Amino acid sequence: MPRVAALQFATGTDIAENLATCIRMIDAAAAQGARLMVLPEFCNHISWYADQEQAWECAVALDGPFLAEIAERARQHHCHILLNVSLRRRQPQITVTSLLYGPAGELLGEADKQSLMGHENDFFTPATRAAGLVDTELGRIGFIACRDGISFEPSRRLALAGADILCNSLNSFAFDEASLHVRARAAESSLFMVAANKVGPLVPSVELAQVSSMTAIPEALLYGAGESQVVGPDGRPLVVGLRGQEDIVLAEIPERDRRVALCMGSMDRRRPSLYSHLERDAEDASEDAADSIEVALIDPEGEGIESVKRAEAQLLALPDSVRLAILPACFPVRDPAADWERAVELCRYAEERLALVSERCGLQVCTSVIEGEPGDWRHLGLLLDGGKRRLEQPELHRSALELVPSGRELQVHDLPWGRVAILTGDDCLYPELARMAALQGVHCLLVPRSRMATVKEAGSKAQGAGMDKDMSLLLLARAAENRVCLAACGQGGGGLIATLEREFTLMQPWQERLFDGNINLPLKTSQAGEVTIAEIHPNAAANKLISANTHLLSSRAHLSTSGLLQVEVQAQGQAEDQAEVEPA
Repeated sequence: MPRVAALQFATGTDIAENLATCIRMIDAAAAQGARLMVLPEFCNHISWYADQEQAWECAVALDGPFLAEIAERARQHHCHILLNVSLRRRQPQITVTSLLYGPAGELLGEADKQSLMGHENDFFTPATRAAGLVDTELGRIGFIACRDGISFEPSRRLALAGADILCNSLNSFAFDEASLHVRARAAESSLFMVAANKVGPLVPSVELAQVSSMTAIPEALLYGAGESQVVGPDGRPLVVGLRGQEDIVLAEIPERDRRVALCMGSMDRRRPSLYSHLERDAEDASEDAADSIEVALIDPEGEGIESVKRAEAQLLALPDSVRLAILPACFPVRDPAADWERAVELCRYAEERLALVSERCGLQVCTSVIEGEPGDWRHLGLLLDGGKRRLEQPELHRSALELVPSGRELQVHDLPWGRVAILTGDDCLYPELARMAALQGVHCLLVPRSRMATVKEAGSKAQGAGMDKDMSLLLLARAAENRVCLAACGQGGGGLIATLEREFTLMQPWQERLFDGNINLPLKTSQAGEVTIAEIHPNAAANKLISANTHLLSSRAHLSTSGLLQVEVQAQGQAEDQAEVEPA
């Protein structure tokens, strides 16, 4: 099995010293048998400059000595090396570029960063095309850099184009990048991920105190977070580096054929024709949404009429402060396919009883039902308010129920406290839909599910069975990358309520909390027992400015979007990846 390595180290302001560090780490990883090495972002110089002139002087040339040394090491060790640097283009334009060198020392491919972060916008030019996919003897390697991994689009595009390994070069002090985003990118497309992050100060040491004072970020948290890792296609790390120290994070991964088998079928049920809204401009979520409301997850024991009566009693007993209740999908029925007509009867009865409670208590209630005629059953998410259906969301993707999806679009609905959308059935597995909801100004996603602790990949041919994935990871990623609240309830547990910190924009003073290393990690309340109640902050979804000039939606990686809308995405060859990127 091939050995892959994430090289975790610090860089400073001395370019020659940084090159020496890169060479030393490459040599050490080669001695341990690494055939693919991933280095962090900004290997040539920390991303901190006085002005554009200094940024240009610190950037490296494609044919210069810095990269020539890296290419020679790839040839010497007969390995693949991916690193990221600030790269000179047509003066004064500089790109943040990942470069993959092959065993003969040749440049196999390159990719410019699509979405720049904060002050990077002051010095660098974003990509003018999506790239970063190369066929190699190890497999088809896709690669991205840091901020492009906070958005799902770049990794998703690479997976659809045939990548069987994803690589990510990071320059991040955020703990949630390692614990959430890196792992979610691997899990949502069933790919192995090799992610290399920095340690050491991310600003010049002499300026740490000043920058800390200016940003209200403690000096100790202005260092690279480390935690470089190799992640499996289920989103669980095979190995993780420590925080704060240099490390070679090494793991063996399966051979190419085995990797392809593991991810085969993982995205067969996508419906690209539904995703055209991904190309639209973001609609701002209203600032008139409620500052906070209470949400309840209701998972009644039992089945059939008994379950409905129990749910009714639990709803009636909720505190008056609860505005919204989520129940599992088709909650009175454990196996609808065993008797569709009986399932329809029970769902109809459950809806009638829930509607009465909704009207009586002024409570919004969300669940899903089976309805229709024999041979034409459909799965439908419902939001009841004032005793009536206010939102109907047919299933958009085929789920474990194996009914033909009857939905044609993702719908949204405005409640007095905020705008909502329902992800019915397995629709929460598709990051495209959560993004579409956010682009339509949604404050909260409602997710009625059947079983949620793990999800077994539908259609996977791996070992003749599915691949268990942590649903909590995927749901938290949907909430975080879109800055929306989320309430998910499953049969027998596994659901959660995710809300947002009210303050998260970097480089601004925070009044409610101190920076703890997490920029945008949702606050999670796990479903426990039959009734779980927690607060959400709908109004917090209106703020999506993560840093100066960096909006989570408006600044997302647009260049990757078109690849998500094609029914069949053609794999990119080496010729495209070797093509020069024209400056913007």
